Amino acid sequence: MNVSLVAERYAKALFELALEKGAVEEVYQDSLMISSVCGSSRELRLLLKSPIINSGKKLTIIRDIFGKDINNLTLTYLLIMVRKNRESFIPAIAVKLVELYQAYKNILTVHFSSPVLPDAETRKQVLELMKNFTHSDIDLKAEIDESLIGGFVLNWNDKQYDASIRREIDDMRIAMAKINLYKKGF
Repeated sequence: MNVSLVAERYAKALFELALEKGAVEEVYQDSLMISSVCGSSRELRLLLKSPIINSGKKLTIIRDIFGKDINNLTLTYLLIMVRKNRESFIPAIAVKLVELYQAYKNILTVHFSSPVLPDAETRKQVLELMKNFTHSDIDLKAEIDESLIGGFVLNWNDKQYDASIRREIDDMRIAMAKINLYKKGF
């Protein structure tokens, strides 16, 4: 079963319900928290996937972990997922809900990789450049990648802009490999 497709369908259903109930912001915040908790807790992910642990125990654990911190709509949806034996999809559904919210609000996540974290001025310039280029609000995620040597790489959606020294070195290596130093006739 394709987890991504199943998660997308369930996420769309919850997102449309949240739109109908006027609880989009709350469900988005809940999804961020669920995604964060599931991402950081291997034990919780294993528990959700485990066929040995019964649904009653999983319901109790979900209520204990999320009950006081999330919206009633989201909690009810999670409990329904557990009752229908779809709890293994909860982490993927939370990620898809965040993506749906960002698409709804026209927010684009851009990953900025460089050997060092960008300073405030560089961050501001990248945000302004990407906002003008994509006509979206930008959520900039800065990451350190020392293998770039210098420069930066921007990734968004399925696009990439690579202005790194590593790429320039690779380009020179490819260009040098094309040069034929052998001359006929000697």
